[in-house]
Amino acid sequence: VYYVFAVFGIWLFEGAIKPPPEMSVPSNTSTKNITSNYSMECGTYEQLGYWPNNFDDFAAAIILLYDVMIVNNWQAFLEAYSRYTTEWSKLYFLCWWLTSSVMWVNLFVALILENFIYKWDRSHSCSVTDVEKIRYETSVQFMFKEQIQEPTEEELLCQLHQHPHLHLQ
Repeated sequence: VYYVFAVFGIWLFEGAIKPPPEMSVPSNTSTKNITSNYSMECGTYEQLGYWPNNFDDFAAAIILLYDVMIVNNWQAFLEAYSRYTTEWSKLYFLCWWLTSSVMWVNLFVALILENFIYKWDRSHSCSVTDVEKIRYETSVQFMFKEQIQEPTEEELLCQLHQHPHLHLQ
């Protein structure tokens, strides 16, 4: 699911958001000059410095989708991509959020809870005879006990002495 949405996101939004030119200055200059743009609103994509979180390559797309899945400022991504591209980009992010967070994460949590509740109920609601009955029904040996004839001790020793890799004295 991640792969499909990442590839689709790259196809739709590659190169849509470019960092400002002052973000690509050499590392020996002061970062104070870079971040001194006070015109950015608090909580926006630009102000939070999410420039590396984009759809320009596969790894960045996976990270961006992960941020949206865990609902880490997902409104900043939604708003930025709708501003830089089109309002229809909101549909992409909404579909990803519904698929990842609502559907898959909830299914995973439900699976864990269901397994825990099943084991809890099974261990707390069964009497001793019920537990033995369950063990009897789940054991293949006990299921076919009437048809299986156990070998005698002599037959076992004979088979062991005939084994090519076992040397008994």
